[in-house]
Amino acid sequence: MTDGWGWPKSDRLAGTPLSDTSDRATRRAEDRDRRAQERLAAAEQRSESRIAQRDALTQERERAREARRIEESARHEARLNAPPTNDVEALKISKRRRSGALARSGEETKKERDTRGYTTLVDPKRIRTLADRGASLSALAGAFGISVEEVEAALLETANED
Repeated sequence: MTDGWGWPKSDRLAGTPLSDTSDRATRRAEDRDRRAQERLAAAEQRSESRIAQRDALTQERERAREARRIEESARHEARLNAPPTNDVEALKISKRRRSGALARSGEETKKERDTRGYTTLVDPKRIRTLADRGASLSALAGAFGISVEEVEAALLETANED
Protein backbone atom coordinates (compact mmCIF):
# COMPACT_ATOMS: atom_id res chain seq x y z
CA MET A 1 0.00 0.00 0.00
CA THR A 2 1.25 3.42 -0.91
CA ASP A 3 0.07 6.83 0.05
CA GLY A 4 -0.34 8.39 -3.35
CA TRP A 5 3.20 9.70 -3.48
CA GLY A 6 4.63 6.30 -3.82
CA TRP A 7 5.71 5.77 -0.22
CA PRO A 8 4.51 2.84 1.77
CA LYS A 9 2.05 3.85 4.48
CA SER A 10 3.69 1.70 7.15
CA ASP A 11 7.04 3.54 6.80
CA ARG A 12 5.66 6.78 8.15
CA LEU A 13 5.29 5.66 11.74
CA ALA A 14 7.93 3.00 11.59
CA GLY A 15 9.03 1.98 15.08
CA THR A 16 6.58 4.29 16.89
CA PRO A 17 3.47 2.67 18.21
CA LEU A 18 0.33 4.80 18.03
CA SER A 19 -0.17 4.79 21.81
CA ASP A 20 3.33 6.28 22.42
CA THR A 21 2.55 9.14 20.06
CA SER A 22 -0.55 10.16 21.94
CA ASP A 23 1.31 9.90 25.30
CA ARG A 24 4.08 12.13 23.97
CA ALA A 25 1.55 14.68 22.69
CA THR A 26 -0.16 14.66 26.08
CA ARG A 27 3.17 15.25 27.88
CA ARG A 28 4.03 18.09 25.50
CA ALA A 29 0.62 19.72 26.07
CA GLU A 30 1.06 19.42 29.85
CA ASP A 31 4.57 20.91 29.64
CA ARG A 32 3.25 23.75 27.46
CA ASP A 33 0.47 24.51 29.97
CA ARG A 34 2.92 24.37 32.90
CA ARG A 35 5.32 26.83 31.17
CA ALA A 36 2.42 29.16 30.38
CA GLN A 37 1.38 29.11 34.06
CA GLU A 38 4.98 29.82 35.12
CA ARG A 39 5.19 32.78 32.72
CA LEU A 40 1.87 34.12 34.02
CA ALA A 41 3.01 33.78 37.65
CA ALA A 42 6.33 35.53 36.85
CA ALA A 43 4.50 38.39 35.11
CA GLU A 44 2.14 38.82 38.07
CA GLN A 45 5.07 38.83 40.47
CA ARG A 46 6.88 41.50 38.42
CA SER A 47 3.71 43.59 38.31
CA GLU A 48 3.21 43.32 42.07
CA SER A 49 6.84 44.26 42.75
CA ARG A 50 6.51 47.32 40.46
CA ILE A 51 3.35 48.40 42.28
CA ALA A 52 5.07 48.01 45.66
CA GLN A 53 8.08 49.95 44.41
CA ARG A 54 5.88 52.77 43.08
CA ASP A 55 4.01 52.97 46.38
CA ALA A 56 7.28 53.18 48.32
CA LEU A 57 8.56 55.98 46.05
CA THR A 58 5.26 57.86 46.37
CA GLN A 59 5.37 57.65 50.16
CA GLU A 60 9.00 58.80 50.18
CA ARG A 61 8.17 61.81 47.98
CA GLU A 62 5.22 62.70 50.21
CA ARG A 63 7.41 62.53 53.34
CA ALA A 64 10.01 64.80 51.68
CA ARG A 65 7.25 67.20 50.56
CA GLU A 66 5.83 67.35 54.09
CA ALA A 67 9.31 67.95 55.55
CA ARG A 68 9.83 70.83 53.10
CA ARG A 69 6.46 72.32 54.07
CA ILE A 70 7.32 72.14 57.76
CA GLU A 71 10.75 73.68 57.17
CA GLU A 72 9.29 76.44 55.02
CA SER A 73 6.61 77.31 57.55
CA ALA A 74 9.24 77.35 60.33
CA ARG A 75 11.40 79.75 58.29
CA HIS A 76 8.36 81.88 57.56
CA GLU A 77 7.41 82.02 61.25
CA ALA A 78 11.00 82.87 62.17
CA ARG A 79 10.99 85.77 59.72
CA LEU A 80 7.66 87.03 61.02
CA ASN A 81 8.79 86.83 64.65
CA ALA A 82 12.21 88.40 64.03
CA PRO A 83 12.43 92.10 64.83
CA PRO A 84 12.68 94.21 61.68
CA THR A 85 15.94 96.06 61.17
CA ASN A 86 14.31 98.94 59.27
CA ASP A 87 11.10 99.91 57.50
CA VAL A 88 12.11 98.22 54.25
CA GLU A 89 12.66 94.98 56.17
CA ALA A 90 9.27 95.34 57.88
CA LEU A 91 7.65 95.83 54.47
CA LYS A 92 9.37 92.70 53.14
CA ILE A 93 8.18 90.67 56.12
CA SER A 94 4.61 91.86 55.72
CA LYS A 95 4.59 90.71 52.10
CA ARG A 96 4.15 87.03 51.46
CA ARG A 97 6.99 85.91 49.23
CA ARG A 98 7.14 82.15 49.33
CA SER A 99 8.48 81.18 45.93
CA GLY A 100 11.44 81.88 43.72
CA ALA A 101 15.14 81.39 44.28
CA LEU A 102 15.82 85.09 44.86
CA ALA A 103 13.06 85.27 47.46
CA ARG A 104 14.50 82.26 49.30
CA SER A 105 18.00 83.66 49.17
CA GLY A 106 16.85 86.95 50.67
CA GLU A 107 18.32 89.04 47.89
CA GLU A 108 16.52 92.03 46.52
CA THR A 109 14.11 91.02 43.77
CA LYS A 110 13.08 94.47 42.56
CA LYS A 111 15.83 96.32 40.79
CA GLU A 112 15.61 99.90 39.59
CA ARG A 113 15.94 100.11 35.85
CA ASP A 114 18.29 102.74 34.48
CA THR A 115 16.10 104.83 32.17
CA ARG A 116 18.48 107.75 31.63
CA GLY A 117 19.10 106.76 28.04
CA TYR A 118 15.41 106.36 27.21
CA THR A 119 13.65 109.00 25.19
CA THR A 120 9.91 109.55 25.13
CA LEU A 121 8.47 110.84 21.89
CA VAL A 122 5.83 113.45 22.48
CA ASP A 123 2.98 112.47 20.19
CA PRO A 124 -0.13 114.65 20.46
CA LYS A 125 -2.36 111.85 19.16
CA ARG A 126 -1.06 109.51 21.88
CA ILE A 127 -1.61 112.21 24.49
CA ARG A 128 -5.19 112.60 23.25
CA THR A 129 -5.77 108.83 23.37
CA LEU A 130 -4.47 108.57 26.94
CA ALA A 131 -6.50 111.61 28.02
CA ASP A 132 -9.64 110.04 26.51
CA ARG A 133 -8.94 106.93 28.58
CA GLY A 134 -8.94 109.01 31.74
CA ALA A 135 -5.32 110.03 32.34
CA SER A 136 -4.95 113.30 34.22
CA LEU A 137 -3.03 116.26 32.83
CA SER A 138 -0.35 116.01 35.52
CA ALA A 139 0.08 112.27 34.87
CA LEU A 140 0.47 112.90 31.14
CA ALA A 141 2.96 115.67 31.81
CA GLY A 142 5.00 113.35 34.06
CA ALA A 143 4.87 110.47 31.61
CA PHE A 144 6.01 112.51 28.63
CA GLY A 145 8.41 114.72 30.59
CA ILE A 146 6.73 117.97 29.57
CA SER A 147 4.81 120.68 31.42
CA VAL A 148 1.07 120.65 32.06
CA GLU A 149 0.69 123.65 29.71
CA GLU A 150 2.34 121.71 26.88
CA VAL A 151 -0.09 118.81 27.50
CA GLU A 152 -3.02 121.23 27.34
CA ALA A 153 -1.66 122.69 24.10
CA ALA A 154 -1.29 119.18 22.60
CA LEU A 155 -4.88 118.35 23.61
CA LEU A 156 -6.15 121.56 22.04
CA GLU A 157 -4.14 120.83 18.89
CA THR A 158 -5.67 117.36 18.52
CA ALA A 159 -9.14 118.70 19.38
CA ASN A 160 -8.87 121.05 16.39
CA GLU A 161 -7.96 118.13 14.09
CA ASP A 162 -11.09 116.13 15.03
